[in-house]
Amino acid sequence: MNMFSIILENLRGYDLLIFFLALFNFLYILPRVKQTALALEQRLQPTIYAPIESILRMIREPGTEKGFDLHLLRDLRDRQNHFFHLHLTINSLFPLLGILGTVIALLRLTDLDDAVILLNFTRALTSTFWGLIFAILFKSIDGFIFAKVDENEADFNLLINRIDMKTKGEYDEA
Repeated sequence: MNMFSIILENLRGYDLLIFFLALFNFLYILPRVKQTALALEQRLQPTIYAPIESILRMIREPGTEKGFDLHLLRDLRDRQNHFFHLHLTINSLFPLLGILGTVIALLRLTDLDDAVILLNFTRALTSTFWGLIFAILFKSIDGFIFAKVDENEADFNLLINRIDMKTKGEYDEA
């Protein structure tokens, strides 16, 4: 068997699981991370460095166009973090699935004939190859996503801390 036919045969087997997981991560999880991160950034950026008094006025007028909804911000932040951590968890599975595919293929070794050993070893390495390829690919994407998620987290915490510092005295005296 040539290498190309071995790769195609494995794609119909265990390697298909790695590809499905990569597609799920790329087509479902990553767009949601990006969508929630951008929505959170758009709501945080205009207000994060505004004077605290104007932020407090916007919070007190939630039904108006100028209103500012902290619950919505927290929900967006929680969804962003949920999808981002799901993305990171899936990324950590790729090398493990590659190793598992290798072990499964090597467990099929029942005959110690050189041709059988070579064929099964080649089959075993394809799942490791795909697991590493997708792990490297998604890890490189992580750098771009992590920067935005981290910036949003810092901006959200800064906003909450500014509100807490300003309102602490108002509510402690009451």
